Amino acid sequence: MDHKSDEEELNKSFLGSAEQVYTDKINFHRINIKRELNAFEKRKYFNSFDFTFINGNHYIAEKQLLVIDSRKPLLKKVAKITNPVAVVFSATDKEIPPELLKELPELKTLPQFSIEEIDKIGVFITTSVLDKPKLKGLVLVGGKSTRMGSDKAVLDYHGKPQWEYAKELLAPYCDEVFISVAEEAKSYKGTPQITDKFLGLGPMGGILSAFQEDPNSGWLVIACDLPLLSEKSLDHLVTKRNTHKMATSFKSPTLEFPEPLICIWEPKAYGTLLEYLSWGYSCPRKALINSDIELLISEHEEEMTNANTKEEFIEIKNTL
Repeated sequence: MDHKSDEEELNKSFLGSAEQVYTDKINFHRINIKRELNAFEKRKYFNSFDFTFINGNHYIAEKQLLVIDSRKPLLKKVAKITNPVAVVFSATDKEIPPELLKELPELKTLPQFSIEEIDKIGVFITTSVLDKPKLKGLVLVGGKSTRMGSDKAVLDYHGKPQWEYAKELLAPYCDEVFISVAEEAKSYKGTPQITDKFLGLGPMGGILSAFQEDPNSGWLVIACDLPLLSEKSLDHLVTKRNTHKMATSFKSPTLEFPEPLICIWEPKAYGTLLEYLSWGYSCPRKALINSDIELLISEHEEEMTNANTKEEFIEIKNTL
């Protein structure tokens, strides 16, 4: 349907066999679904959102904004007040009722807002209520290194194997760092490994396997064939991390597209990547191009240089 359609036309469209109607309203887009969504379908539709407001009169929320409105006293609903994080006053109320404070004295210590202070409430939610996901590191070493002729993960650019250099590079930014491998190997000196559970998919398989290990953390992913990568680029990436987006990535200087292998993938990326895989796309860059991400311009583009051949290894080694 087009943006000119009204509610009557929308209702008529459901009289036939239509199950779902998409409407372009210019300023926003709307999808109306005739049948009831099940719990798994709701997860799909709400996957990209950071939080959802629900009616506390009917549902128990993880965190609660307590609205003080003298027309709807809360004293009879004290049992439903399980984890209030702020108090919001209606336009006609200015203080918490004494009888409610008697039952819940902790309310007086919470931040307080007027219902009209929408911007302040929004800032409070995004800065104080939302939990920033932990950040874990992943070094991808599972490639076949065909063009190099030897394992790129063990090449020595910095006086140590490249996988070890990459692991140490990630360590200051991450709670834990893992090595992503096609199959478990003994050569990584006790470093935690995540073996591919999604086989034959290259980097996509490594990223998905990491999310299967921990779907609630963000993953800072780098490839092992980036010998010039340093803390300068990682500082930039982590500082500009946007947890409200699916990912934070650099724009590739050569392809003009997002770089998936110097990238922070947020938890919401897990479902998106699986969905792309179900459509037959096993390229993580494809998901970045077509998703809401934080795209950065690197201040050190040379650090995104890949070393894929012996000639490139020698050339880069001589510059270090």
